[in-house]
This record gives sequence, C-alpha cells and structure tokens, in this order.
Amino acid sequence: MNIAHFPAHHRATPAELESVRLRVDVVADGVTIPAGAEGVVVAVYGDGKACEVEFIEPVHAVVTVELSQIA
Repeated sequence: MNIAHFPAHHRATPAELESVRLRVDVVADGVTIPAGAEGVVVAVYGDGKACEVEFIEPVHAVVTVELSQIA
C-alpha cells in the first residue's frame, strides 16, 4: 500500500482514494485511532483543509481529520 507523505512546510491535499497515515492520535466517538494508523481518503472538505478517512485497523472507523493530522 502506498502511503502519501506530506511535509509539514508544504503539504499537498490528498485525493479521494489516496492512502494516508495519522501523524497524531485521533479520538472519535470515544475510540482512539493511534498515530501511525493507515487509512483511505473517502472525501475531501473545505478546499482540502479536512478529509474523511476510513480506517480498518486497529479499529474500523470513518472519521474527519484535519490536513495537519495526516502524514
């Protein structure tokens, strides 16, 4: 699986169906998805400021993350 890496100083907006990795832990509905978890972008919002990402492991979840939270 290809993982998109976006340098902090010049981040590109990921495209739908692109694989990404969390830079930080994200809590959604009381479940923590740990930093390093890999997911797939299913939607892009606000001119790329946030994305809806589906994670399969370690828990199945679809969450909205800010661009700064993904690597």
